[in-house]
Amino acid sequence: MTLHPDVERLALLGWRLHPASRFSRASCIRRAADLATCDLDCLARWSAEFPDCNWRVVMAGSSIWALDVDAPGPHHGADGIKALAALVAVHGPIPPRPATRSGGGGCALFFLHRGEPIAGATGTPCPGIDPRRGRLTVTIPPSIHHRTRMRYRWITPPWEIAAPPAPDWLLQLVAPLPKSPLPAPHPVANTGQPGRFYAIGALRRAVEQVATAPDGQRNDTLNRAAWSLSRFIADGLLTPPEIAEALAHASQVAGLERREVVRTLSSALAAGARR
Repeated sequence: MTLHPDVERLALLGWRLHPASRFSRASCIRRAADLATCDLDCLARWSAEFPDCNWRVVMAGSSIWALDVDAPGPHHGADGIKALAALVAVHGPIPPRPATRSGGGGCALFFLHRGEPIAGATGTPCPGIDPRRGRLTVTIPPSIHHRTRMRYRWITPPWEIAAPPAPDWLLQLVAPLPKSPLPAPHPVANTGQPGRFYAIGALRRAVEQVATAPDGQRNDTLNRAAWSLSRFIADGLLTPPEIAEALAHASQVAGLERREVVRTLSSALAAGARR
């Protein structure tokens, strides 16, 4: 199967791509962020193996980062387009840059990445605007939105205008927030119960591990910590609220999204309780 011309053009620019499903958010290959490539032969093989697939660009290795801007609708409550327009009105214009129109109505803006620190948290700097950097991806044309079945299209393709550096004001708004201090070393009182001192120590170590987990491993670290600490619940040495509150605070320090934290803690503590 012939590689789509747009995919070939992006690969020649050095953008690292991988195939994805047109019917879900799933990738077509395992370890997609690691295996994404600009090698034309590999991309052509994937195109033949996964005909009519979607395509995503991985920011890392492509020398770019992106703003994924949501349009309001049934799947996005926040109006990122309006929010971005308000930011531009206050801070100044964004230079001409590559941009796509999503099949869901939103858009993605691409900028040159020169090593600036970019937050990966959804809703930064405001709801409806999501920075994409590092191992994060953006779906690109000629993909089809997995819900609306509408096609993605280029507003301005990167082979017509190169990704520019982002303005300083935008880089300041999407920069990671300074990490707050770790929770105090005594978030849970020692009641003198046998084994309680050991349980509190395990909780403190877990809090530090979650708070300092590297990007890409934060949610897995949180899941393992909650599951491991759940063994103290059956023995009455820790309560679920004590574990959840301490790990939720550590997750906030690490930069995890609240909804993701709640979902992971609920699942891990429930699994640990069943164990």
